[in-house]
Amino acid sequence: MTAKIDIVRELGEEALLLPALLGDALAANDRLKLRLTLLQEAAAHSRHPGETVHSFEAECRAAGLTDLPFEATIGGTRVLSPERILVPGAEILVKGLAADLATMLLPLKAAKVVICNAFEQRLAVLAAAMPKAEHDELAPRDIDAMTSARRDGADSVHLLIMDVHKAINQLASEMAVETIDGAHVHHVDDQDRARIKAFMAGLNRTSVLAFGHPGLGTTAVHSGTRLTIQNDIGTTDAHVLVVHVEDKTASVTYTDVHRQRAKFFISLFEGQGVTWTPLDEKSAHGVGEEDVFYLIVGRFDAADEAALQRFLTFLGSRIVFLIDWNKARKALQTFVGKGASIELLTFAATNDYGHRAFLELGGADLVFEAIRRTAEGRIPYGARLDETLGAVETNDFLRRVLRQTSEGLRACRSTRLIRDEVQADLSQLFDTAESAVLAVLMRHLGITRMLASLLVEGLAANGASGSDHSRLAQKAKRMEEKADRLTVQAREICARVQHADTLRQSVDAVENATDTLDECVFLLGLMPKGSGASGAKLAGLAELVVDGVSHLVRAVEAVSRLPEGHRADATDSLQAIDAVMAVEKSADSAERDAISAFMGAASPDARALVLGLDVARGLETATDYLAHAALALRDRVLEELSA
Repeated sequence: MTAKIDIVRELGEEALLLPALLGDALAANDRLKLRLTLLQEAAAHSRHPGETVHSFEAECRAAGLTDLPFEATIGGTRVLSPERILVPGAEILVKGLAADLATMLLPLKAAKVVICNAFEQRLAVLAAAMPKAEHDELAPRDIDAMTSARRDGADSVHLLIMDVHKAINQLASEMAVETIDGAHVHHVDDQDRARIKAFMAGLNRTSVLAFGHPGLGTTAVHSGTRLTIQNDIGTTDAHVLVVHVEDKTASVTYTDVHRQRAKFFISLFEGQGVTWTPLDEKSAHGVGEEDVFYLIVGRFDAADEAALQRFLTFLGSRIVFLIDWNKARKALQTFVGKGASIELLTFAATNDYGHRAFLELGGADLVFEAIRRTAEGRIPYGARLDETLGAVETNDFLRRVLRQTSEGLRACRSTRLIRDEVQADLSQLFDTAESAVLAVLMRHLGITRMLASLLVEGLAANGASGSDHSRLAQKAKRMEEKADRLTVQAREICARVQHADTLRQSVDAVENATDTLDECVFLLGLMPKGSGASGAKLAGLAELVVDGVSHLVRAVEAVSRLPEGHRADATDSLQAIDAVMAVEKSADSAERDAISAFMGAASPDARALVLGLDVARGLETATDYLAHAALALRDRVLEELSA
């Protein structure tokens, strides 16, 4: 194609016709797409007559195809034989294909675009091979041949339409009579200019979020009674956005090879007052991964000009979020579920972060690098990130990644700094997961201490009037059930973090201590009242258990602060752990003293003897479990210190 200035000089007076020819060509392109869509829908209905039929009446009227039997074209399709179907209006649809293609070639011919000769030759061959569709009869294979988009097969009407459309867009860009805020504009009036400015205001506000990706080129032309705005979005042939503005109504035609992205596009306009046609699947050999694309049409009826321009601004601002959308979805889906990945992209679009910065910085590799540097070995092999950190935590982390990457690149911060921020965030999340286990363990130990205190209270009151051991047993049972729920919660968190063996051992040991104390309370309820010196010995042993739990609480508190890098906390935790071990040794001696007191009692009650011995052993066993928990915590401390 010659340069813009040379074309204008060569065309002379004929150049005055070019804007109108371009407008007619774009209108013909709309009609051609609808002709092929209607033929495809008719063929599909002949194969599946029970499925719901969409008439496309609104789309046809908007495109100027008013000579069709709307209600019957698809719904009235009948199978005549294995090789023939009857499609009401098929003859009109097929006859118009060559005529509309010829209309599309007119601006290229007027501008003497070299490739136009090749297009004309292709059109001549295709027109000669087109079915006549006499009496509205067609062969399904003829429809497939016309709509095929395979570049490695025979030429087709669909391929020619796409190629000519691309050449028209290039010509429209180079032959623009004027440029309005980056849009190449033809033959518009003052009202059109205001509407184009509104659309471009939204587009330009968010276009920076493409971060260098090609696309978003906009052309606009006035033809007949309406303004047509087209955006190229990206580089995919079947990814098209066309906006028709007439009076106070904006009609948005959108096609996409990805169903999920088309649904995402619709979702961006929730609350905007847009009505959409059904999301219909169209067959097109060679388009997308599954030889299908999706077409939707949205309609917005504005109350006044201001409302119309606000909508055009919003529409323009959303387009950038379609670029590389499916690539971003797949990258995010590596770490979360399919639905969650789309929710993340919706979040990024709603907050004007977008996903292109995330992809520019590596996409999934950005997160994998953060895992390798900060969490390698802490995620079970083959586990997804949300299975390790939890769905809510992972979703929040990825939201921050989308924000950090977008804001970071827009502020021209170094990519190394942005990556470091992502890694620091992930590292803190894993520390938080481990801290969550310790927090649950602290709550559990609180219950354990209350149980031990109940035993001290019950043993001290044993034999006193008004003591009610059954009440203590009921209270202890409720505590033990609450402790069981905390154990389950802690184990679930441990299961999501690799190398959490020491934490799991502490959780299990504290659970065993709690169960043992609950059993002791139950046995206390069976003991006869009036145990004298032996009861006092048991009370002293129970007080040691309270001390052991208190020291273990201090140890857990200190360990929870270790990720913050406070060396003093390591010392505190080791001292508290040592105190727990000392309690365990003291409990050994206290148990023997209690047993001796029971055995030395004058005329001991057999029940008191048996139950007292079991309680003594249970209390000592509880301190053993506390010691096991403390030793596991010590291993954790040493791991942190050696990291």
